[in-house]
Amino acid sequence: MSGPAAADRLLGRVDHDAVLELAERLIRTQGHQDLPVHERAVADLLADELATRLPGERSEVSLQAVDGGRANVTAVVRGGMPGPTLMLNAHLDTVPGYGMPDAYRPVVRDGRLYGRGAVDMKAALAAMLTCLDVLAAPDVAFHGELVLTAVAGEESGSAGMQALAEGRTSGAPARADFAVVGEPTSMRVARAHKGAMWIEVEFEGVATHGSVPHEGVNAVYHAARFTTAVEEHLVPRLSGRTHPVLGSATVNVGVVRGGDRPPMVPARCSVQLDRRWLPGERHDEVLEEVRDIVAALRRADPRVSAVVREMEGTSGFVHAPLECPEDHPGVVLLSEVVGERLPGAGHPVGVDFWTDGALLAAGTGTPTVVCGPGDIAQAHSLDEWVPLDQVRAATEVYVDFAARYLRTEISGRGAHG
Repeated sequence: MSGPAAADRLLGRVDHDAVLELAERLIRTQGHQDLPVHERAVADLLADELATRLPGERSEVSLQAVDGGRANVTAVVRGGMPGPTLMLNAHLDTVPGYGMPDAYRPVVRDGRLYGRGAVDMKAALAAMLTCLDVLAAPDVAFHGELVLTAVAGEESGSAGMQALAEGRTSGAPARADFAVVGEPTSMRVARAHKGAMWIEVEFEGVATHGSVPHEGVNAVYHAARFTTAVEEHLVPRLSGRTHPVLGSATVNVGVVRGGDRPPMVPARCSVQLDRRWLPGERHDEVLEEVRDIVAALRRADPRVSAVVREMEGTSGFVHAPLECPEDHPGVVLLSEVVGERLPGAGHPVGVDFWTDGALLAAGTGTPTVVCGPGDIAQAHSLDEWVPLDQVRAATEVYVDFAARYLRTEISGRGAHG
């Protein structure tokens, strides 16, 4: 038995109760930047679960050191016939609880799974592990390899994906023929997302007493002229730069901070921007556009003094956009599978938020998309949740897609029958 018929038969083997139980165990296991070893406990749990479920010569499970005691987890299932490598990717960490009540005590209520990491992205991780489990059955053969990479630190610097993409983790493939990152897209196939850059412009003036402001240089006034220029000139310029599924490039003035006391002319004022950039834009040009605004202000008023820098949140590495061609065979097939499972959701889309998928694609050349259960709006929230029907759909989509992409065959002799 092969082709779609094999995929249908494999779907009958999925234990959705077990997927939910695993997602709950992952939520109970904390893994975030406030802990001494971050997400290591989650990595150990996942590695143990994979080793239990994937015995035999066709499978291999390994931990790869990333940063101190932290680790990525990689599982490889070999199909037994030559063919492509399909990678499923998720991150192990979450943001901290941040005051979420019972953040690490998962509960199912009103068709939703609540808990920190439920949507970002432990439900997707449980679904992906189940996909490997199903395709590793003794009576299942396929072309190529099915790989799960679970990486450390996506929420705080992407140390795990940087190590993977740069080939610094032994036991993990350097490149795949296609990759699916399970960040929440409501199970839409996101073939592109925007790049991200946080920019700080720090204006320097001259402080003096507030009763004689003409003897000083007010840094807040210069910052105000800058924000006005951003709104009146940069915003319209960016709105004219568009992408077929991402819409326009954007900039947001998120923080303005300056001054000490009312009776003082402020000597410093900082403006912080969130810039989302499109495929086709260049990292250095994004910064240069902001520097050009400051230069124009300086030409109008030589007293303007400012430093433009990329902020720590994005300066560790280039947070580039992601784009996979709409006609890539993986995009076409995954969209078809999603459309069959979720009518009306099969057309590829773009998302505004950044993911590790951009690092994977840029570092290894792997064609990469994002497709996972739940809505990004619930991520990092104080009542984080994922719909159970989306978890079910994700598990079925991953199994169905992997079976078809890897041209799976079932002999009928395995323990599953």
